[in-house]
Amino acid sequence: METTAHILVIDDDYNFRRSLVIQFELEGYQVTEVQDAMEAFEYFTRCETGGAFPDIVITDMKMPKLRGEEFVPQLHRKYPGIPVIVISAFDLPQELAGYPFLRKPFKIQKMMEVVSQTVVKP
Repeated sequence: METTAHILVIDDDYNFRRSLVIQFELEGYQVTEVQDAMEAFEYFTRCETGGAFPDIVITDMKMPKLRGEEFVPQLHRKYPGIPVIVISAFDLPQELAGYPFLRKPFKIQKMMEVVSQTVVKP
């Protein structure tokens, strides 16, 4: 039996996040959603005690509490094997050059292409 790829979506815009989650679920992905980087770290802590780590993280840049340019390097240091896709309505900060990046608004098909290049689609 084939395993479904698991995506963690992090975005403080509820409507945008939900629409992205629904699209991924329609494509057959397992999706977990959180509203900010602090909730993402709480989720990863739960994963360490028995949960399933995501296969990929998709994160917004402009979030309350901890911005993406701080979050992504911390996440990469702690969990270097988990790929990250960055999304934002703003330019990609220089600190995150090299990470896949999509500017909002983007076409969902483009996101699916980037995700499928990063993880094996179910």
